[in-house]
Amino acid sequence: MLTYLFSNDKVRLKWSDIVVALLFFVFGLFIFTQMYRIQVDMFWHLRSMTIVIFDKANLFRPSYDAMTRIATYVLGFFSRSGCVLGYVCFLSLMLSLKYLVLRCVSIDYLSRQGKGERAELWLFRTALILLCLGGHLIAFPQMVSGYWQADVLRLNVWHNPTTVAVMPFGILLFYFGFLTLRERTFKNFAILAVLIMLNFFSKPSYILAWAPAIFFSFTFIKVDGEGNFSFVFSFKRLLVACAVVIPVLIGIFLMKHATKSMREGVVISVLYAIQSHMLHIDFDRNLNLIAERLLGASVGAAKGCWQTFWYLVFYKPLTLVCGLAFPAAAFFISKRKKDGLMVFAWLTLFVSFAIAYTLSQSTVHRTHLNFTWQIPVAVATLFFASLLNFFSEEDNFPKMSWPAALTVGLFLLHAYSGLLYLQRLIFIWSWR
Repeated sequence: MLTYLFSNDKVRLKWSDIVVALLFFVFGLFIFTQMYRIQVDMFWHLRSMTIVIFDKANLFRPSYDAMTRIATYVLGFFSRSGCVLGYVCFLSLMLSLKYLVLRCVSIDYLSRQGKGERAELWLFRTALILLCLGGHLIAFPQMVSGYWQADVLRLNVWHNPTTVAVMPFGILLFYFGFLTLRERTFKNFAILAVLIMLNFFSKPSYILAWAPAIFFSFTFIKVDGEGNFSFVFSFKRLLVACAVVIPVLIGIFLMKHATKSMREGVVISVLYAIQSHMLHIDFDRNLNLIAERLLGASVGAAKGCWQTFWYLVFYKPLTLVCGLAFPAAAFFISKRKKDGLMVFAWLTLFVSFAIAYTLSQSTVHRTHLNFTWQIPVAVATLFFASLLNFFSEEDNFPKMSWPAALTVGLFLLHAYSGLLYLQRLIFIWSWR
């Protein structure tokens, strides 16, 4: 069914891919059970689900984790006691689906480059497995600070169920956004519409970063048949892009200023629920937040000048470097710096950072940092796009130059750091 999305006949999963996906499912059963036992986000999400579903504490409405709720209920055989099993099974399925999505996308992309055999290399398959398991921030900042959650640059978030659920759909949305830049066909737009809904009902965070990135790309970027981009500007393209964005902005404005009686209506209540889950923003505090975040830490929370100096001058830049070491190295050694997939991934990441540093929810939700949760998906797509770019270049094989070898080494460090983090989760029972 997954291969039907791609018009490329070469996208065919082999039995070896199915076996690897099954192994991911078994591994997911173990790791997500551990996450539930540690009583982190997964435990509290499931607890709130069962209260809403079985105690009818609230009416069901469009939610950032609607897909997880529905799947948990169905796979749990409609019982409170079975919900834990359904919950863990669903997240394990999403982990397996993530690997299958990466395989299908990589086969499609590399075959379009005329290098489909690269997708079958055992080295490449191993890299995809390490991307699903590891791919964490390089561990040096964690060892210095002792904080293993490691900021927001991690691309595998094991403790948060909504991020696990949205990851395969986010990767597909990213790739089909790129394909639509190349070929603006009805099929691609229809697939995008479905993927946007799947992303929204899993976790809408990534849409907030993807939408501005695709808007900018439609307006100012042209992707040729070989996948390379060039900057262009067309007033007609700008009007088409605005025709999509302006009604959305008007709808958000109307929902924000809707009266209480209007919100109780059937149609308005659904629209308001969608808007409130995505954009419940406290604009009054954002200017102060921008200043605080650009400095790298909250001034009010700083305990002395030395701690602030340490965080700003050493830890924060080091976290950024260690978080993006591989994609940055892959970009600098690449001879295809105009690779549209890689450029689109970097653009989406920049938009993700802009959202994280400027928007915040109000009241008690402010500390939840919900406007940073688009970054893990953006980082995952950036790593994946960089990996595809690296394997598509002839000069990297069979004899590697020292820059290529260094890039491979950085990727392995990311993977090793991710495995270290998993080891802490499994054996130390500490997600931080």
